[in-house]
Amino acid sequence: MIDTKFDIAYAAGRFDLSLNILDGNPQLFNLMGMESYYSLYKMLPDDEQKKVRTATAKCLETPGLQCDECVHITVNGKLCCYILTITLSREGDAYDIQLINVTNTENRVNELNRRINTARDYIALTGVAVFAYYPETQRFYLYYVNQQQNVTIFDQNFEEWAAQMLGENRISVEDMEIFQAFCSTLRSGKSSQTYTFHGCIISDANILERYRVSFKPKTYENGEAIVIGTWSIIHEATGDADANILEDSYVDSLTGLLNKKSIMKYAEDALKGKNREHVALAIIDIDDFKSVNDNFGHMFGDKVIKAVAGVIKNAVGTTGVAGRIGGDEFFIVFEKLSEELEFRNVLRCIKTNVAIQYQDQMERKLSCSIGLARYGIGPFSTTYHDLFKIADRSLYLAKVKGKNRYIIYKPELHGDFNIQNDEDIINVANTFYSETDINALHNMLTDLIVYGIDSITEVLDFFAHVLTINRVSVFLSDSGAPAYTNTLPAGVPMADPSVLKNIKYLYLFTNDLLAVSNLQSLEFSTPEVYQLLSETGVACFMQYILRDREGEVAGLISADVFDRSSAFPKIALTLFADMCRVMNAVFIRDNLI
Repeated sequence: MIDTKFDIAYAAGRFDLSLNILDGNPQLFNLMGMESYYSLYKMLPDDEQKKVRTATAKCLETPGLQCDECVHITVNGKLCCYILTITLSREGDAYDIQLINVTNTENRVNELNRRINTARDYIALTGVAVFAYYPETQRFYLYYVNQQQNVTIFDQNFEEWAAQMLGENRISVEDMEIFQAFCSTLRSGKSSQTYTFHGCIISDANILERYRVSFKPKTYENGEAIVIGTWSIIHEATGDADANILEDSYVDSLTGLLNKKSIMKYAEDALKGKNREHVALAIIDIDDFKSVNDNFGHMFGDKVIKAVAGVIKNAVGTTGVAGRIGGDEFFIVFEKLSEELEFRNVLRCIKTNVAIQYQDQMERKLSCSIGLARYGIGPFSTTYHDLFKIADRSLYLAKVKGKNRYIIYKPELHGDFNIQNDEDIINVANTFYSETDINALHNMLTDLIVYGIDSITEVLDFFAHVLTINRVSVFLSDSGAPAYTNTLPAGVPMADPSVLKNIKYLYLFTNDLLAVSNLQSLEFSTPEVYQLLSETGVACFMQYILRDREGEVAGLISADVFDRSSAFPKIALTLFADMCRVMNAVFIRDNLI
């Protein structure tokens, strides 16, 4: 049975019985790309779809059976061969699937063997921190492992590192000769040794610590030479290694991720390093977490935080380091990604997998909002201070746009976040909708005029996507079911047009348009309408009155939001009014009203 955490090196995930993706790891989202919104069948040739259908039927008929099929998937224009392994989930309502690329099997096996050999050596040299020295390149890499993440302490040229330690007086004067002997032996790369000396290298807090450093050389089959070792902090009195010192100083006790101080210092150091061009910062916030604590208690809230931390850790993998910076707020320092698609795959994996946590215990799914800033993208985006602001304001934008989404900041799409001005974040709220989206919506409305109502559902779907609207309903009378809606998930209640019968309510419209940012504002002015809309889950909405040729009320278009109460930006009202006027004209032309 596949591990549902999916923290493995190849594409793996869970699919429903129609092979629509439910959740998975970044490798799976990277492989599927935009097809991840559709069935896995979309990626397969017709003849191989039949093979997979047969395999799923067998697994469904015989729980516990594992079926393997050879399939071909086009990746970056190249046809690759994959082994598809499928089993029925324990619950019997989904399939666990692995996709292993076997096109370059030999290279993959050699890489896995190298990693296994290195891992065995590390296991043999147990300790708190681990280091590797590469004699050929003189690279010195000192790090510790936290929640399967390599947290870098130093990664630089060994001679530069040794000079820095001496220049900053981070070695005790009494142990200077021992440190010099350690450096000399390590440079040779030919013998195993253990040294004990005092310094403030690990904690970086001017606190003198006692270190025990053990190492040994290793040469792999490919001829690569390396010296690997452990760097332990030990008690002065007992001489025993203290495995808890780093954890107590650097790690968040609830989640096991880095704590706020550590992850922020890690980000600052990364942006001063040689590979800063690849650094990106992401801030993640659990949506409406207060309601989780209020409804289920703080102990359950802590379980949710730990579960989300696990999702983040598994999705980030070796591409960066994650930490917790607040109650329900997390922080990621990416160091190994460069393409926007790579970032999207990781963030989408986090968002998708957060949604399945504790879904059987909560009426409403968990969700998270994410803001990400990349080094060098946009003005004032090269320092930690600047990037943190961009990420934070991108998170703000994701929240106000409706939550349960991620925003990767792009100046051409989101505008200038006014990074120089700490007080001004007004411009962020005006950058909801890209010019590309607006132009696309106008083009679709033009097609609606030319070709008629056949494309109306497509228009409503796109409008709902661009403006983050949950439900758009078009009524051609003051009663009955809507004539058209956007594509709605199962269980979403239908809107009700009978509000048109309330004369007092109609007085609230201006030029046939009404926008209500908070449904509570109608509770006393028009209680009947308030009751009607609240029963269908509405929190805020925009409505437009449709009229016939004589100007009489003939119907209603209602754009409803369920999960937030917020004012609609002026551009949203303009787009909604434009769409409604075009539709009204088309309905009159086609004699529908």
